[in-house]
Amino acid sequence: MSSSARSTFEAEWERLLALPPSSDTRMRVHQLPTATSWGNVALAVDHDGVRHLLVPILSSTRVRSGLDGPGLMLRKRVLEDDRSHTTFAALSCLRPELSYLFDDLCSDVVVELDGLGHQPMKAVYQVVDRWRSLFDRPAGVLSDEAAAGLYGELLVLRRLLEADASAHLCWAGPHGARHDFRLEDLDVEVKATSLTEGRTVRIHGLDQLEASEDRRLLLAVIQLEDRRRTGGGTTLLDLAKDVLAFSDDEAAVLSLLASVGYVLGAVESNDSRAWTVTDERWYDVDDAFPRLTRAALAAARISDAIRDVDYCVDLAADSPSPVPSDNVKQLLSKGAHGLS
Repeated sequence: MSSSARSTFEAEWERLLALPPSSDTRMRVHQLPTATSWGNVALAVDHDGVRHLLVPILSSTRVRSGLDGPGLMLRKRVLEDDRSHTTFAALSCLRPELSYLFDDLCSDVVVELDGLGHQPMKAVYQVVDRWRSLFDRPAGVLSDEAAAGLYGELLVLRRLLEADASAHLCWAGPHGARHDFRLEDLDVEVKATSLTEGRTVRIHGLDQLEASEDRRLLLAVIQLEDRRRTGGGTTLLDLAKDVLAFSDDEAAVLSLLASVGYVLGAVESNDSRAWTVTDERWYDVDDAFPRLTRAALAAARISDAIRDVDYCVDLAADSPSPVPSDNVKQLLSKGAHGLS
């Protein structure tokens, strides 16, 4: 969805919320130009401030059961005015902190309806099935490891966005990719460590330090000092806000954050996590770098039936040597610009 379309949706929601409700049962409604065969799609807000997307359907249409929270609800509703009544598939957002995602979901429905106005439920189902996991994922407390790992990735993402405002497109970790970032011809894996761990990093699996064919792989090792008890540092919330400010598509970044379990403002103990960076080093992951890969196990004649391998690499020694910081800056800038 374009940023202008998203702004339009948000402006309409805010306008509807500002209108005084006439009763506990009536909705405040804004009709959109998008239509199905049975009428125009509409945005609506109820007495409790819950946002709804209303998609007109045939009165005999059956609506899929089972979509009743915790994030989204889909119901068949009939709305009446002085002249007529219309049957709708009402898609509702039950989590106010995910309103920004609901804007995107609604816009996707509108796009799908351009070609499926005669099959509105098909359009709704296709979009809901793509988005549902984000809305249903609970906004829980991040573990220490997950919070620090996310912080490290956001530090790198902020640097990439400073070079190119669309660089969030290269953040591949939330999509389950092998490496955290995939630039033009360069992959980046990020490891955040604590002061007590030093530069010992835990590697998950035999693929994590295996470079893709014809691509360079860099490992960023970022040492953090937890400042929750001593104060100071930069909070996860403030770092995330920095990233949003540099990005040209805030909703896309918010969706990526939600997909890894972080929703801004939803859990105070996540937002208030704070660190300072005490050391940062980048390494070329090449044949000389200490690592385990499938190829290495095969060369050592170790069975490929071995799975779920986790191991630690201690990088406290002088070897391997880190990549000079100026070189890293050039590589990241070139890689980010190459995506445009």
